[in-house]
Amino acid sequence: MSFRLFAYSFTLSIIVAGCAANMNVDNKVIATVGDKQITYGEFKQQFARNALPTADTSNSVANKDNFLKLLVNYNLKLLDAQKEHLSDNPAVSTEMKSYEDQLAVAYVLEHEITDPMVRKIYERRKFEVRAEQVFIQIKPDSAFPAGDTLKAYDEAMGVIRALKAGAPLDSLIHIYRGGDTYYVTAGSFLQYVGGEEFEDLLYSLKPGEVGSYPIRTAFGYLVLKLTDRRPRYESIRASHILIRINGNSPSDTLEAYNKAVAILDSAKKGIDFATLARDNSADTVSGMRGGDLGYFSRGMMVRPFEEAAFNLKVGEVTGPVRTQFGYHIIKLTGVKDVPPYNEDRERLRSTYLSGGYKLDLERFIDRLKSRYAYRENERTVGMFYDKIDSAKSFSQTDFDSLLTATELDEPMFTFDNDSATVDTVVWTAKTNEQLAPLPPTRANIERVVAETAKNMLLTHYAVKKAPTYAQFDSLIREYENGILIYQIEQDKVWSKVATSDSVLKPYFESHAGQYVWPRRADLSRIEVGTVALADSLHGLLERGTDFDTLASRFDTDINLKEKNGHWGLFADSSNALAIMAFGMKTGEFSDPVRFENGFSIIRVNDFVPPQPKTFEEARAEVSSNYQEYESKKLQDEWLRNLRDEFGVKIHEKTFHALLARE
Repeated sequence: MSFRLFAYSFTLSIIVAGCAANMNVDNKVIATVGDKQITYGEFKQQFARNALPTADTSNSVANKDNFLKLLVNYNLKLLDAQKEHLSDNPAVSTEMKSYEDQLAVAYVLEHEITDPMVRKIYERRKFEVRAEQVFIQIKPDSAFPAGDTLKAYDEAMGVIRALKAGAPLDSLIHIYRGGDTYYVTAGSFLQYVGGEEFEDLLYSLKPGEVGSYPIRTAFGYLVLKLTDRRPRYESIRASHILIRINGNSPSDTLEAYNKAVAILDSAKKGIDFATLARDNSADTVSGMRGGDLGYFSRGMMVRPFEEAAFNLKVGEVTGPVRTQFGYHIIKLTGVKDVPPYNEDRERLRSTYLSGGYKLDLERFIDRLKSRYAYRENERTVGMFYDKIDSAKSFSQTDFDSLLTATELDEPMFTFDNDSATVDTVVWTAKTNEQLAPLPPTRANIERVVAETAKNMLLTHYAVKKAPTYAQFDSLIREYENGILIYQIEQDKVWSKVATSDSVLKPYFESHAGQYVWPRRADLSRIEVGTVALADSLHGLLERGTDFDTLASRFDTDINLKEKNGHWGLFADSSNALAIMAFGMKTGEFSDPVRFENGFSIIRVNDFVPPQPKTFEEARAEVSSNYQEYESKKLQDEWLRNLRDEFGVKIHEKTFHALLARE
C-alpha cells in the first residue's frame, strides 16, 4: 500500500476551509485526546470536507457522532506516531520531502496559473461578444515558409490599417476570407492554436473597434473587429408556435405568413399563448406543452430563431421568424443568469486545463528560465546523443554501459547555482511514462532535457514560494500527519496480519458456510469470426450435427477447440452469454450471438445446484475477509491501549448542544 493511500480521507484535502463566522462557538472544546483539544470549529471544518453521506442523512446526529469518533481515533494514532518519533525514520522523512515538493508545485501552479485564469474566464463569461474577422492564410507552397509567414503577417497588418482608415469590412472579407463569429463567450476557443490570444483580444475591444494586431492560428492570421458586447444568459426558456409552409409557391408562403401574423396579433392582444400553441402549432410535441421548449443555450437552436429569442425580454412575444421549418411566433418565458463562481468553477477549470493551460505553463517555465538564468550545455547534449544507440528506446537502453561515471556526472543544464547532470536526465527518460518508450533521437533527447528542466525549475521556485501562502503550512501538516498515520498503522496493524495457509485454513473452516458457489450453468461454446460462418454452423446443429465435433473443427478459441468447446461453469451474472443460458434448457443450444470479438453459439450441458467452495476456490475471498477481520481486531485492541495511555474525553453534552443550534 502506497503512502498515497492514507488512513482517512480528510488527510487528502487540498483546500483548507476558512475560519468560521462564530468564533465563540467554534472555540468550544468537544473532545480531549491526551493534551490535544478538539474544538467544534475544527470538527465542523473536517466534517464538511470529509464526511460521506449515509443511509441516514449526511447531517444526522448519529453520523456526526460517528465522525467525531473517527476524529478522536485519528488524533490517538497521530500521538502514537509522534511518540515513536516516526518522522525521524529516513524512509518517512524522504517520503515527506518528496510530497512537500510535489504539493508545493501543484499548489503554486493552482494559485498562480489555474485559479487566476479560471476566474478571468468566469468574469468574461458574464458577457457574450460578436465580431467579424478577416482571415489571411499562410500558404504552404513556398520553399521559404518563414517568408510566407512574414508576408501573411504584413498583409494582416495592412488589413488592420485599412479598417482603421475606414475601409469597408465586407470588401476585405471578399478579397481574403472571414465572416461573422456570431455570439461567443470565453473558454470556447482555448483548445485551438491561438485560442487564448483570440479571446484576450476579443474581450479587450469595444464594439466598433478593430484589433491592433492579428492573431496567429494554425493556418494563418485573423484580424478582428468587435461588433457587439452584451450581458450573457447561461440559458433562456422560450415557447413557440410553428406555422409550416405547406407547398413551394409564393402563395403558400404568403398564406403561412398571414396566419403567423394573425396568431402574433392575438398573442399581443393578451390571448393565452399556451392555448394558441396547442390549437395552432405544427410542432405537436411542444404544442402539447403550450409551446414550451424548455431552457436552451446559444448554439442549440437554428440561427434566426436563436437571434430573435435572445433579443427578447421575459414576457415579450415576437415574430413571425422565418426558419427552414416555417414561421415561428416566439415568447420568452424565463432566463438563467451565469451561475455563481463556486458552482461553475470546476467545469471552467476542466475546460481551461484541457485547453489554454499547457501554453500558459510553457510561458511560466520560460519566465522561470529567464529569472534563474537557465543555460543548456550543448556540448553535453551532443556527447549524450553521440554515445546513445537510437535503435533502442530510453527504457531499453543501458546507459551505465554506454557512459562513464564522469560523463553521467556532467551537467546538462544549469540555473540559479543549481544543475542537472546527465544521470538526472537519464532518470527522467526511464521513469517518465510518455518518454520511456521513445527512441533517443536528438529531438527526443531535447524533450527529455526540457521535461527535466521543467520539473526542476518548478520545484526550485515552488518550494520557496508555496510557504508564503497562509494555508500551505496547514496543508503540509495534514499530509505529513497522514504519512505518519499510515506508517504507524503499518507497524501496529498491517505488518502483523499474516496470510499464510496456516492461518487462512482454520478461518475458512470456521466460516465455511460463507463460501458457497451459486447455481451455475455448465456451458460449451463455439466461437467464430463471422456471422455467416456462425449461421452456417447453427444450421448444421439444427440438422443434428454433433456440437463437440463442430467446436473441435471450427472454434477460433484455441483453448475451447482443444476441449471440444467445453467452456466451464458460470453463475447467471458472469457475462451476457451466461445470463442467456439461464433462460435455456439442459441440452439446448442458442442462436448465434455477437459476443466480445466474434460470434458465439452456446449449449447448456447441465445446471449445477449451489455447492460449497473448496479452500483453493475460495482462497482469495478468505484472504481478504481474514485480513479485514484480523486488522479490525488488532486496530480495536491498539486503540483501546492508546485510550488508556493518552486518555480520551468526549464532551457529549457540549457537542450535542452545539449540534442542536445548527
